[in-house]
Amino acid sequence: MKFLNTEDCFEKGLLKKDIPNEDLAKKSLKQANFFLKETEDLIELNKKQIAVISLYNAFFHVSRSLLFKDGIKERSHYCIARYVDENYKLEKYLNAYETIMSIRHNVQYATEEVEIDIDLTEFFNICVEFIKEVEKLL
Repeated sequence: MKFLNTEDCFEKGLLKKDIPNEDLAKKSLKQANFFLKETEDLIELNKKQIAVISLYNAFFHVSRSLLFKDGIKERSHYCIARYVDENYKLEKYLNAYETIMSIRHNVQYATEEVEIDIDLTEFFNICVEFIKEVEKLL
């Protein structure tokens, strides 16, 4: 399900205004770091499909931390990306997040093994940078 912008996401109830919560923002960032460490271990073990799922969770949690900071509840992973893109202009990181989101979807829902043809280490490093940028914003 794709929407043009965050306004559409709010209208459909997939994003909702809430009370800003710095504590949840920090906890979500902590989860991002946990999943990033797991991803590193999985890449070293050449467990690419599971590494993609873990890396996606890292990108998801770092992005979601910004929503917690701003007092936004989400009900759509796509709308998280739209909100972060429109409110923070972190295009480099969001492009990587959306790429990993798509691959994660394929890995998780495919009925056959999905070939991973991207450099996961490159995306891992982008996520490391993304976390550092978001830490500055929190």
